[in-house]
Amino acid sequence: MIKQALLPLFTWLGHSALGQAVADSKYAFAIIEVFHLFGIILLLGSASLMALRLVGLTMRDVKVSELSRQLRWYSLVGLLTMITTGVMMVSSIPNKYYLSNLFWWKMGFFWTGFVFHFTIYRKVTRSDRIGLALGAFTAIVVVVLWYGTGAFGRAIGFF
Repeated sequence: MIKQALLPLFTWLGHSALGQAVADSKYAFAIIEVFHLFGIILLLGSASLMALRLVGLTMRDVKVSELSRQLRWYSLVGLLTMITTGVMMVSSIPNKYYLSNLFWWKMGFFWTGFVFHFTIYRKVTRSDRIGLALGAFTAIVVVVLWYGTGAFGRAIGFF
């Protein structure tokens, strides 16, 4: 149902100046993909480091809230880079993405991760009074969601 409702957006993206420019360029997609991967690295790196801290495997002498504050900009820059470059990539070959089940799985993981990141994850990582169970739950969920996003995204190129 959501997929069908988004068809006009995909069609518009493919016909947009951005979509045409990326599709017509020999190198644009590859360059955009490099920046997309850079965004993923920033987000996964910061989320992984925070997950390790939440379960007490690293940096036990650093408060969770302090580490969260230090990693916040890396996560945000990574997320914004992924969104911007993702739109650029989709605009160049919208039919491939629209028809790809892996793309829709990626989007499911991505948007669930996005909501989780700015709700539960944010609340947990800004507090220094969390128990190990809540910290471990949060760490597992954030890692599964963001690595799932990356794995499904990478799989799109192969299928």
